[in-house]
Amino acid sequence: MTDHDLQRYAGECALPVETVFFQKASVAEALASLRKKPIQQKIIYFYAVDDAYKLSGVVSTRQLLLADPNQKVEDIMQSAVVKMGVSQTLKEAMELFAVHPLLALPVVDKEDKLVGAIDVQMVMQEPLNVSDERSRYDVFQMIGITLEEKKHSSLFQGYLQRMPWLLCNVFSGLICAVISRFFEVVLAKVLILAFFIPLVLTLSESTSMQSVAQSLLLLHRPRFSWKAFKLRAIREWQVVVLIALSLGTIVGAFSLLWGDGFLPAVAIGVGIIAGVSTSAIFGIGVPVFLNRLHLDPKVASGPVVLMIVDMLTTAIYLGIATWWLL
Repeated sequence: MTDHDLQRYAGECALPVETVFFQKASVAEALASLRKKPIQQKIIYFYAVDDAYKLSGVVSTRQLLLADPNQKVEDIMQSAVVKMGVSQTLKEAMELFAVHPLLALPVVDKEDKLVGAIDVQMVMQEPLNVSDERSRYDVFQMIGITLEEKKHSSLFQGYLQRMPWLLCNVFSGLICAVISRFFEVVLAKVLILAFFIPLVLTLSESTSMQSVAQSLLLLHRPRFSWKAFKLRAIREWQVVVLIALSLGTIVGAFSLLWGDGFLPAVAIGVGIIAGVSTSAIFGIGVPVFLNRLHLDPKVASGPVVLMIVDMLTTAIYLGIATWWLL
């Protein structure tokens, strides 16, 4: 989408909405009116309006189908609606889609009357399978990238946006070198440990990035909930522990092929289990922490998490080896 397109007003681009109910109507009446309409457009959301056609809420398909037919639409609708004014631009629509991963935004006039809706496919100008969760996630990621490119269009701005965070990797590399020097006795005595350091770091980094992705999905929700975060964090850590046990066992067993004996293999396996399990904690927590500091977690989480994970995993891996083998 060009800069000219992004400056177009929502009122010009909004499409009429055919799935509109009066809030005072019963669910049975709403469904009956829906069956009478020759609906040609893709159904995304149902909107509720009052007698003056002012937008009053949004109803999900699940709520509509499972509600008691005698209930009023206003009893099942969600009154907190993310909406746009007719004088707002498509650029502002993209910003709203980036913050609130919705499939469509209702557009209202100055009197809050519903005039239409803008769906995410319209601003991205490409087809979207609304039933495919991965497809929806990719589109919202693309919206975020597009907005970042518009925000930092010059070469120097892009450099300033990314370079400070990449210095985190330089810092972590230097610290890891210092940590390795501190454990040089065990590395000199059991050389096989050094062979597996790149693999140990790669496994912890990859696992932590998967946890970062899970945390960012949680932050994409319209409302952040600490309860939901706690449940997601516990679930993610449990999954990672199972992954860590599998990886540690596989790599530890494979290291026996080097012929250095059982004890180094145990040290390598346990080091991987501890490093990978710990990395998930930071992968989950750092994006939320950065978001609370009003920093962009999409840009900053990766470098910060990798910096912490590299240093911590190196220390854990070599620390366990020293305790076990010396």
